[in-house]
Parts: sequence; C-alpha cells; structure tokens
Amino acid sequence: MVRKPSPPPPSHVIEGDLDVFSIHQQWERLLPLLAEGGAPVQVDLSVAGDLDLSGLQLLCALGRDLKGKGIPLSIQGAKAEWLSRFGALGLGALFEGGRS
Repeated sequence: MVRKPSPPPPSHVIEGDLDVFSIHQQWERLLPLLAEGGAPVQVDLSVAGDLDLSGLQLLCALGRDLKGKGIPLSIQGAKAEWLSRFGALGLGALFEGGRS
C-alpha cells in the first residue's frame, strides 16, 4: 500500500498591514489559531501590506505561544525587504518559510 504524503497545513492569510495601528485587530484574527488542536500553523504574508516592529512582535508572540503548546509555526510569503530589515536583528529565521 502506498502512503499519501501529508497535506501541507492550511494557510492563514494576513491581509492588511501588520503595524502599530492594526496590531490589535490582527492579533484578534490570529487568536483562534491558539485554540485549535495541535496541527501545524502556516501564516501567509504574501498579501500583507507593511510590517513594522509591532507586527514582528505579534509574529514572535504567536510563535512563542504555539511553541508552548507544541505546535509548529511556518511563515510564508515574507517580502525580501523584511528579510533584510529584520535579518540584521538576527530574526531572519522567523521568515525561513519563504519569501515573495
């Protein structure tokens, strides 16, 4: 019998900015991910607008909280400018899931 490969985790698309002005609203949208079962979480940033330090903190907090529950987080669709901006802070690994 041939085993089927596991399907990729469902992607949660972030729309709009991840900045100081929208961070609370974005966090409220992501909170249900923490209540779900132990399935891996994939966040897609390919259509997100801007990402500032507040948005970076949100992603780090989400990753920390998921890790505490034993749930892996993968971030996809990071823009090259974010990789260079935050990579200098040693946080480029957060976006290792890919870039657009």
